[in-house]
Amino acid sequence: MQEGVDKNAFILRYMLERKGKWICGEELAAILGITRVALHKRIKRLRELGVRIESVERKGYMLEEEPDLLIPEVVKAYLNGNVVGKVVYVFPIIDSTNRYAMEIAGKGESEGTVVIADQQTSGKGRMGRRWYSPGGKNLYFSVVLKPKIPPIFLYHTTMLASICVCQALKEINLDAQIKWPNDVYVSGKKICGVLTEVEVRGGAVDFVVLGVGVNVNMEVQQLPDDLKDIATSVFIEAGKRTNRVKLLGRILSLMDEWYAKLQRGDTADLFRYWREHNYTLGKRVVVDGKLYAEAVGVTPTGELILRLNDGETIGLSTGDVKVLS
Repeated sequence: MQEGVDKNAFILRYMLERKGKWICGEELAAILGITRVALHKRIKRLRELGVRIESVERKGYMLEEEPDLLIPEVVKAYLNGNVVGKVVYVFPIIDSTNRYAMEIAGKGESEGTVVIADQQTSGKGRMGRRWYSPGGKNLYFSVVLKPKIPPIFLYHTTMLASICVCQALKEINLDAQIKWPNDVYVSGKKICGVLTEVEVRGGAVDFVVLGVGVNVNMEVQQLPDDLKDIATSVFIEAGKRTNRVKLLGRILSLMDEWYAKLQRGDTADLFRYWREHNYTLGKRVVVDGKLYAEAVGVTPTGELILRLNDGETIGLSTGDVKVLS
């Protein structure tokens, strides 16, 4: 086993991969390079954290159910990547995962670090808006990345985050679409928002923090009145509760895959997926409540291309865009 691997997370991942099967304790201890006694202590610790593991003499151990616990060991068990999720911080409550991630990234925190909270008291949205962040329901997390791209192409990281959420939601049979510049929609309502913050030094990108909020298990009556007509959740759309930590693991694993492409300079697939699953393109929109146009494309730097009523096309770099039809 590689040095530095979280052994408790490895145990959980090993059991998840063999769900419903008995696992020989002697075999697992040998893989981990520890004694049976040490393995038993780790199993006991996981049980204390809330993971349901059955044990029977001469049969071994078996995971009773997929854990949905917002703790580092469980989050890491669902991950399958090389960069994203190497370091995981989980807070029961925090003001803002983005604020904390920006702070630690500025102090040299490693690339791929993920900051997660069960609840935020000052969740941040785009254009200074507040992100509604109740506890025990949704996903709020921020990822520290250090992309090798010029600042002019920073929008590619926002695209990446939106794509990962969109793809993960499609895999659980939701018809998710990406709305320019940073949201994911289902059934014409917002289910996810992305906030990208960056530190540029000497004209180069030092680090990027991708903040993501996904509405997972909120019911309609739990939405504030001002959001009921414009927001939705996985629960509202699917009609059932979703394992939010498993969903988080899938989003982060996809982020690792797409980020590797971005680092290689392979943006063709990024733009292809973004365009194929886009909610904004090809529709009439209004910008800031006054500029009416048709959204027809996106530039390599992320500007939304608009065709005005007189046929002229312009690029929009920022603004509040509402889709009309």
